[in-house]
Amino acid sequence: MELNVYLVGVLALEPSLKSIYPNLQPVRASNTDFNQFQFFLEILNTDDIPSEHQNVFKNKFALGKSIQIKSSEWTNIAQNNFFNEDKFAEFAANKLFIFKPYLEENNFGEKNIKVSNNTLKIIDKPGGIYNKAPGSLITVPIFTDYNQYNFEKRLLTSQAISNYEYLDRITTSCIVAGDYIYGEFSYFEKLNDGWHVTIDDEVKKSPIDFEAYQDHLVVEQHAIYIDDEFFFDVILNEGLNKRGMKVTLDKEIKTKVIVDDHESDLEQERFPEEEFLNKLFNNLKEKGLVFEKNQIINFHTALKTRRLVILSGPSGTGKTQLVDQYAKALGIQNKGLQQFKLIPVKPSWKDDTDLIGFLDNINNIYRPSESGLIDILIEAKNKPNNVYLVCFDEMNLAKVEHYFSQFLSVLELEGHERKISLYSKKLVGRVLNGEQYPHEIIILPNVLFVGTINNDETTESLSDKVLDRANFIEFSIPNNHINNWINLMQQDNQSVNSFKQDNKVVDNQDYNNWTKDKAELGLTSSEIQVLNDINRLLTKEDTSKGIGFRVLDHINSYMLNVPENLDFDRSVALDLQIAQKIVPKIRGTVDELKEILMNEEETLISILNESNFPITTGALNRKVRELNLYGYTY
Repeated sequence: MELNVYLVGVLALEPSLKSIYPNLQPVRASNTDFNQFQFFLEILNTDDIPSEHQNVFKNKFALGKSIQIKSSEWTNIAQNNFFNEDKFAEFAANKLFIFKPYLEENNFGEKNIKVSNNTLKIIDKPGGIYNKAPGSLITVPIFTDYNQYNFEKRLLTSQAISNYEYLDRITTSCIVAGDYIYGEFSYFEKLNDGWHVTIDDEVKKSPIDFEAYQDHLVVEQHAIYIDDEFFFDVILNEGLNKRGMKVTLDKEIKTKVIVDDHESDLEQERFPEEEFLNKLFNNLKEKGLVFEKNQIINFHTALKTRRLVILSGPSGTGKTQLVDQYAKALGIQNKGLQQFKLIPVKPSWKDDTDLIGFLDNINNIYRPSESGLIDILIEAKNKPNNVYLVCFDEMNLAKVEHYFSQFLSVLELEGHERKISLYSKKLVGRVLNGEQYPHEIIILPNVLFVGTINNDETTESLSDKVLDRANFIEFSIPNNHINNWINLMQQDNQSVNSFKQDNKVVDNQDYNNWTKDKAELGLTSSEIQVLNDINRLLTKEDTSKGIGFRVLDHINSYMLNVPENLDFDRSVALDLQIAQKIVPKIRGTVDELKEILMNEEETLISILNESNFPITTGALNRKVRELNLYGYTY
């Protein structure tokens, strides 16, 4: 049985061979063929041996025959000589043997390794890999299936990058394609449609001139065999890690210079955040929607943290309309742009197949859900500079923890770790529409998620798992809303209509410019003290009820992203975050909450006081009222 893998060997040294087979010589005369000899090879790239045959190769040498040698140099040496064993040993001392192995089973059931016919190639041994031990050669495969652009695109979009057949596993962290070496990869996997790679953070490439390092490596059509020390010290550390370029789908566009008298007209400034919010304010007024300014800024700031935002409130308070007008202010719902998706949640939804779809195992087809969510996520992945907004309307008509389970987990992750699975990776290549619907989809930060909920007899309650991962914004009917609505309808529409012809579209670069890095500390010392005081009281009776790291991270990210140059004070922002991230999880019976909310000595209300935290204390007072009336608050 011939194995479809290329091995690199050297003539076995006599001490190594005799330590296992005392009666053998590295080169010996054939017992059956006159003037022919056999030779034993020690394998250097042992990591390339297929996994299921590793035991066969243990303490074994590959047997070659002189009749298999196709070398003009050896032919010139051997043509006038008989009994060439000594001549060949001298010749082979400075050679490498590249071949495919052939496994042959003897009468005792033992498998022997032979050089497969018509596969042997003999080359000069580079000086840098002289007298190397088994396992000392690193094999870097060369992929030739795609051009550079398509290779890099498939690499970064988790598609198969090659049908390379000469290895059943890749043990190095790099590959070569075209003029570049790419790496480092944490894992390679061969599926039905070819090789796939796992990227931990980023992948780099470097145009290393391998021909300049012929003393340390061998370049073949299918692979590069490199001395292990040279690979790690020079190729990997000095070449790829220090001088490598990040692989990205962003390509430089070649443009020509146009001389124009109105050159300044060609310059387009980025969309300022303040201008966007003013546009949103005017859109809401135009539709006769009454919202407090702080409510709108709060919603916008929560979305900038890239977390799930849940809008709660009585039916008819304009929750869905706010999301719709936010999309229009972004410009992603105008002139044929469909980067906004409103998904009405159905009470019958039981798991994520109702939301994203399922694999039809009978017909080997992935069938996406009628919600359309998967299609917009795939489009967002392919167009990373566009902003997409997804709204789950009436989100709690079904159990959020059930149909939204994958998203609850991955939305807490960063970058390319945010992946949802459509079907098993083992089925890649078997699904007929697998190119359109890959086995997993990366959710990039250019997708914003919002949910709207009502609390009545037709809806499900939200668990702590959901509340912990979302910014929970509770809308109430504004004070004097009837008169405000009448005044709004009677206003002169001139100022409102000033944005009607504004066709600007906010792209992801604009949105990122409004956003600050979550890794920074956005809380002041006084704000941290307030959170410490709350945490102390929450954990007084039960240490598991305190402010967790996830909640702290969300609050910090929100405070970092409070818009500047607007009448939105930090004290208001912190008040909103306590009301949105901490208060919704305070629920239970009188016995469970009396120390927190009804203690005569100290309560959350007394710690915060109404003048500094009116929104939070208002929410806490409602909970106290519910405890007094029903003995329970939710």
